[in-house]
Amino acid sequence: MRTFFRTLDLRGVLALALALGAACGGAETEAAQKAGTDDARFVRPEGLLQATKDNHPAADAPSRESEVGSQALQMPPAASESAAGAPVPSAEAPALGGDRPPGGGQPESVGSARSPEPPSSGERASEAAARERAALALLEGGQPAAAARAASDLLGWGVTAEPPAERAMLARWTELLRRAQERHRWNRKGAWPALEVEVRPGDSLIAIRKRVLQANPELLLCTGLVARANQLPNERAIRPGDVLRVPTDRASVLVDLDARWALYRLGDEIAAAWEVGIGKQGSETPPGTYAIGLKQMNPAWLPEGRAPVAFGDPENPLGTRWLAWYQDGRNTHLGFHGTGEGGIGERVSQGCVRMFNPDVELLFEILPEGAEVRVLP
Repeated sequence: MRTFFRTLDLRGVLALALALGAACGGAETEAAQKAGTDDARFVRPEGLLQATKDNHPAADAPSRESEVGSQALQMPPAASESAAGAPVPSAEAPALGGDRPPGGGQPESVGSARSPEPPSSGERASEAAARERAALALLEGGQPAAAARAASDLLGWGVTAEPPAERAMLARWTELLRRAQERHRWNRKGAWPALEVEVRPGDSLIAIRKRVLQANPELLLCTGLVARANQLPNERAIRPGDVLRVPTDRASVLVDLDARWALYRLGDEIAAAWEVGIGKQGSETPPGTYAIGLKQMNPAWLPEGRAPVAFGDPENPLGTRWLAWYQDGRNTHLGFHGTGEGGIGERVSQGCVRMFNPDVELLFEILPEGAEVRVLP
């Protein structure tokens, strides 16, 4: 089977570690929200599947519009869901039976991304421990780029294994990845692919993003990604003459339902990861390929047969952010959303992927509209 993650050469990493002799957070958006739009153009992925639907925000919640030209997303009105959790049919995205997409089931490319080797038992556990020590040695030996790649390979291997690595191991490797990426992908001096852009008088990150996309229409950008990659305290913290580095690797997310983990990737490298909650029995999160559509801050909720439930109401299950999943330009009423009530790592939702509020707020900032989301069984 193919995997999304290249296999790490263990002996090479260990040799490098021995040679070394080594022992073994998001940009603010409120100002940009008021100023205008900042999400990237929509690029429609191929081979998209249909999906079921889940909790979704009210259509009039604050949103970030995207400047997409002729490929504009058509945002259908959000449907509603009953307080009991039953999905409500929508003319835009009809509800489907079960947890499998129609049209002959899931494509081979979705199911084949899982590694067949379990890293959490016997000999594989020993190899996982060796990989972890090697990544730590690289980090402590002053090689953050190599450490980040090693941590990325290790976490991707553990998440997509059959069965996945144990939850405690994935949490530890996620923390190792975070430490490494703070000195690599989320450090403006890191050795990652980028364009350099000089800030002009009167510039904002929105204006810079527009200028970069006009010259490089193949890129997928949002201002929060540029801000975080340049370690800006907020999106207004730029001055004429500053030189910003704009990431050129494409952002995407892989959600593994078996592991209940989400992997944020830049190119083929995992730059951030989180444990997540997924659909409960009878409302399973459907595997497939999606694209990020409407992004909303502080979303309201529209339960069936009831008045809208405002953001902040204890009955509103959507947390502080909503990132809708689209297929073929249609809102599936699935998405990423926040929660302050727990359930992370469990089967708790009506099909959406739940994240702790601080985690979904970070994802909201660094994941552009149009970015691909792949959901593995």
